Amino acid sequence: MIWNPPSGIAADYADGVALLLDLLRAVGKGLEGDVEFAACVDRTTAHLEKQQAKYFVLEAGEIVSMTGDDPAASVRRLASEDVPDAVAEAEAAIAGQNDDWLASVRADWQRHFASFYSEALYFSFPD
Repeated sequence: MIWNPPSGIAADYADGVALLLDLLRAVGKGLEGDVEFAACVDRTTAHLEKQQAKYFVLEAGEIVSMTGDDPAASVRRLASEDVPDAVAEAEAAIAGQNDDWLASVRADWQRHFASFYSEALYFSFPD
């Protein structure tokens, strides 16, 4: 976590990109004929390639402050529970061990992957 009070999370960029691209490939195995999904993957890949860096920063303070919960506690929960849980779900799906979760992401891929706002990417995963 970064900043005081904690409002952001930094992580290894290369590992995050690799995980996302692997997940997009896994999701895409059920969406081979979906032109919109293919275009989304192309835009995402191009965006990630031009953002090469050592770290990725998720600036979550503004979003978590909208919940009415304590923002610092919410960011700590993101870093200690929510993000690791989402990573574990994605890694299991990529390994072929989480088909139900993968199907739920595939069924609603636009909500999870298609949100581009300016030069920022936003992703969400089901619980």
